[in-house]
Amino acid sequence: MDQELVQYLNEQFAGINQRFEQVGQHFEQIDQRFEQVDRRFEEMRREMSAGFDEVKRHNGVLVEDLRHKLQLVAEGFATNIEVRHTQDREYFDRQFADTHALIRSSYDHLNQRIENLERKGQG
Repeated sequence: MDQELVQYLNEQFAGINQRFEQVGQHFEQIDQRFEQVDRRFEEMRREMSAGFDEVKRHNGVLVEDLRHKLQLVAEGFATNIEVRHTQDREYFDRQFADTHALIRSSYDHLNQRIENLERKGQG
């Protein structure tokens, strides 16, 4: 082979090698960017996971608070029913006693009138 051809081919291969090195450096930069993106995604994933855990914990606290409040409402309602039942019972007991007293008074009055009439009829 002729020296000029060898020189020409060496220059061409050197140029190609230089381009491959540039492409390799470019790929290294791209790899670094992907690594940065991966780190950012991982950081975001951790932050989101921590946020979700906090939301779960907070919702758990809210649910427990609502359960407690619902229990208080149920207990208050049961107490209200018991008080109302007691009041109604007392009211009806008084009404019964009043009605019984009225009937007793009327009975006694009628009984006395009958006795008076019987005495007049015998006398």
